[in-house]
Order: sequence, then structure tokens, then C-alpha cells
Amino acid sequence: MTINREHVRQGLVFLAVGGASALIDAGLFWLLVTLGMWPVLASVISFLSAFVVNYRGNRDLVFRARASKGALIRYSILVAVNLGMSAGGVAIGTGLLGLAPIVAKLATMVVVALINFFVMRYWVFRHVTAAA
Repeated sequence: MTINREHVRQGLVFLAVGGASALIDAGLFWLLVTLGMWPVLASVISFLSAFVVNYRGNRDLVFRARASKGALIRYSILVAVNLGMSAGGVAIGTGLLGLAPIVAKLATMVVVALINFFVMRYWVFRHVTAAA
């Protein structure tokens, strides 16, 4: 597989959109945990708070996809899976590994982001991506 400019652009913009989403997710998570919320519940709430930023950023900026009912459905399925991976990662990190909640959250976010790029590229926006 040859890496071209579009692949590089997608990767860089994906990192920027992901960074914005991660700031919303991690920032709200930290705030909620600081206020005494159970880390797994805080993870669910903070994860869902970044939904719109992440979907629109990836659809419009990263993959330059047209609006598509099918893409939103596929993205929603991915989000449901991600929500389980995110909450599960925090539960495993804090419960089994004894990590600080924010460390478990950040580690989980990295794993989820890597999986998401490929799933979005090859499944969520695969059929609706407009020519660059």
C-alpha cells in the first residue's frame, strides 16, 4: 500500500480532531472524577460528550464524506462499541491494574483512537467519502 498525500492529510487531521475530542473527553472526565463521581460512570458521560465533535470532524474534515444516513448508523454502532471499550478499559485499568483513573482513561483513549481510524476509514465512511 502506497502512502500518498491524502493518507498523510487524513492522518494529521484525524489527530487534530481526535485531540479536540480527547480534550473534551479527558477534561470532563477529570472534572467529574474530581467532583467525586465513580470513574466508570464519568468515563461514559465524558465519552458521549465528545460524540458530535468527533463525528462531524471525522466526517467533514478527515474523510471529507458527504452526509449519509448509513454513515451515521455505522458511526453510532462504532460509538457503542467504543463506549464499552472505554468504560471497560477504565474498569480494567483502575480495578485490575491499580492505575490512577486519569492514566487508565488516557491509555484507553489511545487504544480506541488507533482502532477508530481504521474502522472509520474502511467501514464507517468507506462508501460515502467524496473525492478530494
